[in-house]
Amino acid sequence: MINGASFAPAALRVTPLSALHPAIRLGAAILALLTCLGASPWGLAAMALFLMAALTWTGMGPRRQLAVLKPWAPVALLVIVVHTFTTTQAAPLGHPSVAGFLAGGKALLRVACSVGCLGLYLRVSPLDDLVLGVSWWLRPVRRLGLRTDDLGLMLAVAMGTAPVVLGEGRRIEAVVTMRRSVPAGREVRTGPSRVANFLHGLVDRARVVVPLLETLARRAEALTLSLRHRRPDPLTAGRVPILQMAFLAVWAAGLIMLKVGVEVVR
Repeated sequence: MINGASFAPAALRVTPLSALHPAIRLGAAILALLTCLGASPWGLAAMALFLMAALTWTGMGPRRQLAVLKPWAPVALLVIVVHTFTTTQAAPLGHPSVAGFLAGGKALLRVACSVGCLGLYLRVSPLDDLVLGVSWWLRPVRRLGLRTDDLGLMLAVAMGTAPVVLGEGRRIEAVVTMRRSVPAGREVRTGPSRVANFLHGLVDRARVVVPLLETLARRAEALTLSLRHRRPDPLTAGRVPILQMAFLAVWAAGLIMLKVGVEVVR
């Protein structure tokens, strides 16, 4: 059998970003997402270059980044086509326009920057730091009765399920592809068309759904039994350095002032 761990992510390189306080890293990730939502096209381009350099710094090179984005190429093409024919600022509905094409590119760049921010945060923050960061920011609401004792357990289950599902799906897809190979003694057709390859790929991915759901059902049943009487020990985040909190406050204030300035101009 092919183990799901065979499809592991890129190797992680330790950087000074991991030395920041967990609460600061989480707050910076949220502010980065808000920056992606309000940035101009030139700002998004600069942010994309910064994120590419930062991810490369953590050990995820440009080739690996392109390999991660490659499966989403059909979705990106669909977004471009939809924006090109539905943007009514420069042409009637259903007529292509350059403004629609640029709007689609801007939307894709915004999504790519948002995903890059999340990816960078996951590269520099392990699960324990995520729990510490969320617990630190939720300290004021504990007085209102919100229980955070099981926060680490919930985040561990949620964050640990996604890579397991992805690895299991790729493993099953590889098995389906190998089983579809031509037996010995049978004539092999050379030069298949791109349409045939595309259809074969769709069929293979459709076959993955049923065994993947069965695997998830078994995992959910076993996970419920194993976690019924378990709870991780509480962790403490410690004090936040003043300089790091000041940087976060200046960033947040800059976003607020930028938003207010845009509203005043309008």
